[in-house]
Amino acid sequence: MEAPPFDKSLGMQYYATDTCPAGGRIKERVEDFVVEEILKDGTVVSVNGVALTPRVGNWTWIHVVKRGVDTLKFVLRLAKALGVNPRDISIGGIKDTRAVTSQIVSVRGTVSSLPQIPGVEFLGMWPMDRPITPAEIYGNRFTIVVRGVDRADCAAEALAALAKTPIPNYYGYQRFGTVRPVGHLLGLALLKKDAEAFFDVMFCKIFPRESEAAKRARELACRGEYAKALEAFPKRFLEERAFLRKLVEGADLWNAAMAIPGQILKIYIEAAQSYVFNLFLSRRMELAPLEPVEGDLVDVGGQVAYYVEGLAGDLVLPVPGAGVKMPRGRVGEALVRVVKDLGLDPALFLKMPRGLRAYGSYRRARLDVGQLEYKVAGGEVEIRMTLPRGSYATVVLREVVKPVDPAAHGF
Repeated sequence: MEAPPFDKSLGMQYYATDTCPAGGRIKERVEDFVVEEILKDGTVVSVNGVALTPRVGNWTWIHVVKRGVDTLKFVLRLAKALGVNPRDISIGGIKDTRAVTSQIVSVRGTVSSLPQIPGVEFLGMWPMDRPITPAEIYGNRFTIVVRGVDRADCAAEALAALAKTPIPNYYGYQRFGTVRPVGHLLGLALLKKDAEAFFDVMFCKIFPRESEAAKRARELACRGEYAKALEAFPKRFLEERAFLRKLVEGADLWNAAMAIPGQILKIYIEAAQSYVFNLFLSRRMELAPLEPVEGDLVDVGGQVAYYVEGLAGDLVLPVPGAGVKMPRGRVGEALVRVVKDLGLDPALFLKMPRGLRAYGSYRRARLDVGQLEYKVAGGEVEIRMTLPRGSYATVVLREVVKPVDPAAHGF
């Protein structure tokens, strides 16, 4: 079933289900979206606590429950409170901000006491012989409430279908934004070294749900009134202000763009890679069901190989970048056309400055939902499920809600 224009603009061109839209809103309260980390041995880091076996070593694992707290800002605040470098703190994954999230955070060395941080509870602490990393994480367990559902029958029908339907493992809305979905466009402009396009997306693309202050500042910048725009942008707009500051100083567009902090520019590049992957996946859905066919790539025990009849493995598609191979045959031809239509060349991913080189990877084509349970009562739907690391709960929820304007539904 074809998706609405907003989803198509992010490369998510299809739904796996053809059920009617249920509507409703997610994340009306932080308690409506509970995320609990699952370690690779199956241990659930529950919001109610977890028992871990300590090991002698130079790391401390800390059980953290956050309510409405941004993960990266929390890491910076914890590092400052403990007097350590942020690089000495590691996590297994970034969790949703508007949510109750339970995860393990590790700190190099011994931690004797923990600070008080609003919205944060520390429920346990253990010495360990290694840091927590994404490799230590299987995935996440979600408990989600969708409120204000318009059609409970549509929700029930969609959830029943999801229990037996292969779901495309798209990168979800969070990767791109819903109020201002331009990260991938900025990334494509960077890869092409098109400073004019980067400027146009940053300042001349204005969306209805942006604040009035942001709209006015972008209009000023788009007209070339850089000093006035810099003054008009609220301080939280770090990348826009960094860009404008350099323009006010007389820098050209490319060097002004390079003044944006490197970690933000990297996020743009990654958003572009995610967008191209979503397009790849949409094209692959047009060709055949999400089961391997000749020419496809499959993951066999951690090794990626070309599929031949009888070979067991999970269907994967490339996340574009240096060092990845493309499928063969008609699948490969379709994906190469996607890259060419976007004006991308594989060499561009290695020609980026300032540590922005983009290396490719492989991502499973199907989203494997585990332990799916749901309850539909009145205008509310409660969903419990587990997802592998890197998969998005919103990709499952979009199949139920089917939003035309995701931001209006809390996405």
